[in-house]
Amino acid sequence: MNIFRDSNQKKAGVDTSSSGAMTTVSAAATVPTATAEINTAMMPDLPGESYIRVLGRLHKELLPKTYLEIGTNSGSSLALATCASISVDPKFSLTSAASIVNKPLCALYQQTSDEFFASVDPTNIFGEPIDFAFLDGLHRCEFLLRDFMNTEKFCKRNSIIALHDCIPVESSITSRSPLGKAQAEHRNHWWTGDVWRTVWALKRYRPDLGILALDAQPTGLVLVSGLDPTSTILSDKYRSIVQEMMEEDLDKIGIDNWHKQIGLTSTHAITTSEQITARFWL
Repeated sequence: MNIFRDSNQKKAGVDTSSSGAMTTVSAAATVPTATAEINTAMMPDLPGESYIRVLGRLHKELLPKTYLEIGTNSGSSLALATCASISVDPKFSLTSAASIVNKPLCALYQQTSDEFFASVDPTNIFGEPIDFAFLDGLHRCEFLLRDFMNTEKFCKRNSIIALHDCIPVESSITSRSPLGKAQAEHRNHWWTGDVWRTVWALKRYRPDLGILALDAQPTGLVLVSGLDPTSTILSDKYRSIVQEMMEEDLDKIGIDNWHKQIGLTSTHAITTSEQITARFWL
């Protein structure tokens, strides 16, 4: 672990990004199911703002005191946080000191998220629960499910967990390994993996959660609120949930149907301070 402190608390520059909408699921009936009619396997690019812009606005308006990030890569999302932060990535590729110098505390853990949660209690680092988390690790549904389970335990009910890349626009970018070629040439470097299945599982097994699926570019941003740090539903049924997730077929569900089932909302729904604070508070 590397810890960087900066008492000056310099402001971070905000990148580009994202989109939004909130829907509170109420029953397993809202879970998308395969139908006889096969919907298109390719959709137009999402029309919302970039996910970085949406994350930046949430940081600015909600002013979280603590921030956890899984999957940092170059550091553009980490740079948005100006509060005490923890970042976990097995191989950091930070391109600028701006990612770490604008915070009172920044702890970098160069390890997998499973290794991190097995040995570290984030609340011991922060001295309080996690306010805001951004999960963008390995793009496989079981990994994101574990990251969500492990993060929620250290949150408050009104904390926010953001999930990245859960709203694919074509099925060819949803393979469990980044080997396929996209149908649209400009998407050839895109890889969401199958983390859409994690949202499917949350909708089915955790109807108590508030789930806002935003049409943030390029592949969506899902904001989860109404958390329950004491819940053991996901951990108790983890193996069977993973098995069920793996049986879901996006081609049979249809990408357009998936977008409808998760209540895909425009990022413009959380553009203003009033819109954001009407949905979230920290």
